[in-house]
Parts: sequence; C-alpha cells; structure tokens
Amino acid sequence: MTTTSEARTRRGGRLMLNKVPEVTIWFWVIKILCTTVGESFADWINMKLGVGLVNTAWIFTAVFVVVLGVQLRFKRYVPFPYWLTVVVVSVTGTLYTDILTDQLNVPLWISSAVFSVLLAVVFGVWWLRERTLSIHSVTTLPRESFYWLAVLVTFALGTATGDWTLELTGWTPGVSVLLPLGLIAAITLLWKFGANPVLSFWLAYILTRPLGANIGDWLASPKVAQPGEPTGLALGTFTTSLIFLGLILATVIS
Repeated sequence: MTTTSEARTRRGGRLMLNKVPEVTIWFWVIKILCTTVGESFADWINMKLGVGLVNTAWIFTAVFVVVLGVQLRFKRYVPFPYWLTVVVVSVTGTLYTDILTDQLNVPLWISSAVFSVLLAVVFGVWWLRERTLSIHSVTTLPRESFYWLAVLVTFALGTATGDWTLELTGWTPGVSVLLPLGLIAAITLLWKFGANPVLSFWLAYILTRPLGANIGDWLASPKVAQPGEPTGLALGTFTTSLIFLGLILATVIS
C-alpha cells in the first residue's frame, strides 16, 4: 500500500537527501555572515558604482534565478551552491524592500505588514501541500521551492522590520545590534524549554537579517557622519563585503 509520504514524493518528483544543512552554531554564523554581505554588497553596487537601485534589483533577480536553478539540480546538500544562493537571496530580498522604501516611498510599517502577510501565505500553502514546515524534511523539489521562497520573503521582511526599528528608535547600527541579538537569545532559551522548533527556527531566521545588516552598517559607515546618518568603523561597503565573503568561504570550506 502506498503511504501518504510516498505519494507526495511521487507528485513532487524525485526523492532527495535533505537539501538544508544541519542547524548548528555554524549554520547561524554563516547565515549572519551572508546577511552582512547582502547589506554591504547591495549598497556598494547601488551607490558606489552608481548602477541604481532598480537596475541592481533586476541584476540580482537574474543572478538569483540562475544560482537557484543550479541549487535545485542537486539531490543533496552541497555547501558552496547552497550558501551562494543564500548570499544572493540576501542581496535580492534587501533590494526589494529598499525599492519599496526609497523608490516608491512605502512606509516601513506597511512593508513589514505586507511581507508578514506574504510569509504567512507562503507557510500556509507550504503546510497545506506538504503537512510540514520542517527544514529537516526538504527532500523534494516542491518543498525546496517553498523553502527558498520563504527564505526570500524572510530577508525582505527582516530588512523592513530592521529598518523600521532604526527609524523608530534612532539608534546607531552598533547599538541596534543588541536588539535582534537579545531576541535571538530569548528565542533560543524558549526553544530549549520546549517551544515549537519550527516556529523558533523561522523567527530566529528572520531576526538574523537585521542583526547581520546592522553589523554591516556599523562596519561600513564612516566614523564621523552627517546628522541623522549612521556612524561606524569606516571600513566601507566594498571592504566589508570582501571580509565577510572571505569569512563565509573559510567557514564553508573548513
């Protein structure tokens, strides 16, 4: 007799080994590094190279489609294409929110609400079709497709909520690092005491975006800035991107 799991696998095509790496401390370290690159590299291409926000978004949307196509072809987790996809999707998701804010003048609270609803819809459809949101069961093409769509929306949502928090508080990037870091620590503690692991994972995943972005802003921003602009360590967006890309490669390869 065919089980529900087997039937679903046949509808989704081939059965694969889990396509998401084991969630260890290194998973979160690399995720934060990727998020920092997403913030810094997007800013460098958009502002320093003068490509423009919309053109940069088009470029990275195309790159995202290509790298995601490569990632989807593998039958198991392979570190380099997986984390390359995370880096590219971090840049892409950041750009989508920046377009809404800087080009279309959409208030950040509206962007945060829209992306929250969109993420809920993605999770809802994913659950209705697969009956699981666990990243430990990303073993079919539909599940992996839902996974990457959710990741893209979490980056856009994390960008919107992170920028909105900065707008409301007026904190510097260095100080603002403490808020998502504290929330992630609280979620980890709740998970240790029995909170739902799937919900805990996705909440932490969203929060790593403002954490990594604030780290990137703090490193890249000048030590002395105009009133209302962030101050930091003056490494610049390009140098910050190179440093964190190097750290990602070193961590993935080791």
